[in-house]
Amino acid sequence: MSSESFWKNKIMALREIGENDLELMLRWRNHPSVRSSMFSQSVIELEKHKLWFEREFEKSDSEWLIFLDEGNTPRGVMYFTEMNRVSRNAFWGFYTAPDAPPGTGTKMGREALIYYFNDLGFHKLNADVLESNERSYYFHLKLGFNVEGVFRDQYMGTEGYESVTRFALIEGANSGSGLKVCINE
Repeated sequence: MSSESFWKNKIMALREIGENDLELMLRWRNHPSVRSSMFSQSVIELEKHKLWFEREFEKSDSEWLIFLDEGNTPRGVMYFTEMNRVSRNAFWGFYTAPDAPPGTGTKMGREALIYYFNDLGFHKLNADVLESNERSYYFHLKLGFNVEGVFRDQYMGTEGYESVTRFALIEGANSGSGLKVCINE
């Protein structure tokens, strides 16, 4: 994980996930509305989650963050994985709390993109989206990501095979949401 433990932009913030966040994070992750959109759709037990966190925390190529809204309330999880610091690219994923107000995902996504491109200095961000996750598909388009390809029948889900769409956003690109990635604020 990064040595950066807290990043604040105006009144919203991203902070590194700590052990005290694990139960809240797991409760959100296991919620049916979140779980159904994940590549791993099984319910995760707390002990397995803690073991996963111990392994993940030791990795130098991933960063897991909690998104705090204007009221300093945790509203979501944002993560970067497969962080290649030489080519300056990675993958991202995220989920909001099931009871988060409308618009939380967009706020969290924008904060994460500014942090990723401006503060971490990366060049390209990738995302893989299940075909059944239309909400995430359109979310990526809204944030200015481009479709780079479709992997047909790539994932075996509860309903059978699904295709996976690969999205990417490159630093300096104008997004459909009006966010210009890499603008120092």
